[in-house]
Amino acid sequence: MMISVLYVDDESDFLFLGKNFLNNEPDITVDTATSAQEALTMLKTRTYDAIISDYQMPVMDGIQFLQKVRSLYGRIPFLLFTGKGREEVVITALNSGANFYIQKGGDAPSQFAELAHKIRQAVERKRAEDRLVESDRRFRKTLQTMKLIAFQLDNDGKVLFCNDHLLHLTGWRREEFMGRDFFEMAVPEDLRSLKKHSFQEALKKGTISQHEEMKLLLRNGEIRDIDVMNTDLRDEHGGLIGYMCIGDDITDRKIAQKEVEAWRNRYKMVTTSSGLVVYDYDMKQDRIIMSENVSDVFGYPHDEISHGFDQWLELVHPDDRKAALNAFYSVHTNSGGGIVRYRFRHADGHYVWVEDRVSVPDIFDSNRLMGIMADITRQQEAEEALRLSEAHLKTANNKLSLLSSITRHDITNSLSAMHGFLSLLGECEPQEIPIFTKKLQDLAVSIESQIAFSREYEKVGVSEPDWFSVSDILENLPFEHIRLNCEVPSNLWIYVDPMIPKVFYNLLINAKNHGKHVSTITVSWRNNDTSLILSWEDDGIGVPHEEKDLIFTYGYGKNTGYGLYLISEILKITSITISETGTPGKGARFEMVVPFGGYRFSS
Repeated sequence: MMISVLYVDDESDFLFLGKNFLNNEPDITVDTATSAQEALTMLKTRTYDAIISDYQMPVMDGIQFLQKVRSLYGRIPFLLFTGKGREEVVITALNSGANFYIQKGGDAPSQFAELAHKIRQAVERKRAEDRLVESDRRFRKTLQTMKLIAFQLDNDGKVLFCNDHLLHLTGWRREEFMGRDFFEMAVPEDLRSLKKHSFQEALKKGTISQHEEMKLLLRNGEIRDIDVMNTDLRDEHGGLIGYMCIGDDITDRKIAQKEVEAWRNRYKMVTTSSGLVVYDYDMKQDRIIMSENVSDVFGYPHDEISHGFDQWLELVHPDDRKAALNAFYSVHTNSGGGIVRYRFRHADGHYVWVEDRVSVPDIFDSNRLMGIMADITRQQEAEEALRLSEAHLKTANNKLSLLSSITRHDITNSLSAMHGFLSLLGECEPQEIPIFTKKLQDLAVSIESQIAFSREYEKVGVSEPDWFSVSDILENLPFEHIRLNCEVPSNLWIYVDPMIPKVFYNLLINAKNHGKHVSTITVSWRNNDTSLILSWEDDGIGVPHEEKDLIFTYGYGKNTGYGLYLISEILKITSITISETGTPGKGARFEMVVPFGGYRFSS
């Protein structure tokens, strides 16, 4: 930052010399005056960062000029630069407020280099002081506007500063409070001696307790509870000169805490015996108060789970958050009641099913919600077991129906066709024999495929699902001339039916049979908040748009029509879905979506 200097000297040659030397400094600009009167005139129209002045000048000497500057312009850095070196002149200059006294003489470059150094030193000190003053001004302004009480005490306990909020709270006027003994004015009589003694002991030790709770006496005799932070104030030598205290009126908060405690006691008997967790959510304060038995039901310490809605939502299973939010929103907007089921994370990490009966307890205050949470994990597990049993029964019926269809319909049709061609074979012309023979061979192959599919299909869902390493399965596939680009980590496992190798095998056969010119197959993965996606991608001809949804249906295809259908049925056992998302002409891409909990990364 540039430094502007006013240089005053009645010796014009020395003035010219000094200006040129100082102007050569990259951060200093110099204006000159040949008398103190001229300099005072210049100061009326412009401000300077520093003043250099000779001592012995006509009409007004350097000391008189310094005194005039101090009276008019305050703390501008002032350097007396003179040939007079008498001791009394130096003492008078420093006593009058000169920042430095520099004697002329000697080597000019060295002399003016020292002068430039002193200028920078004096200006930087002044700027540092200005920053400190500005910081103090802003700090005090902040203290005046903040909704906290603030006061400063000296070593005798006298009030040196107090903000408007303290005066408003206590009821005192500033002139009544400033300079008075704080303990006599603002500490209840029964605590006054104890607080004074603590204050004096802190002075002896040289430090004060940084945090305390105190009683504040108001002018009307009321007593308020204040949470106070104390800070030592020290001089430049480190000596203790007082304390700055900033506090918050916590009286209402303590009253609220007592009300909360009473609320807890009222519901404690009910909740402890019933196993139900009762909560009260204050939307304005974003505070949830839960019954103490939350530790028994969900394992959390009572005060750990009462911080706010966002924390509560984090404990709800990601898949259930939307339903829970919709239920709460509906209850809040309609001021009614509702029941919602969701999974809630226990302190040990596992999820429990809860049924939450939530309502607005006061129709005139829609910013409060109350709820009763019941652990229904066993009930939910029983319902889930029943649902799975029904699903398994339905799957078994579907399998029986399909196997029966293959046996009774598909194979019967193929056999009927074979009988027909055999009849024709005995009556046909010699040149037609190869045609009918080829038809019979195709029908035989079809029957073999149907029997092979039924043999494989009846295995689906028979064995319990288990964890399988994707990379291990890929390593055992017969890729032959096709290059495998495996981007799946070796520690990725998925929870799936034991027939999972058949899934990847059929995908490989599908690529070989239908991809035309497949040379590379890439297997990759990605995940989001709720699932993992396995991608099988080749560089063949791809799948036409109109066939993407049909290729997984039974019997659809150019060969047997069973391979992709069997894949979808195997994956469906553990809720894994598969779809074709490739670009026609650029290759097929099969994406398998593995739900949350159905994959893991482990050695």
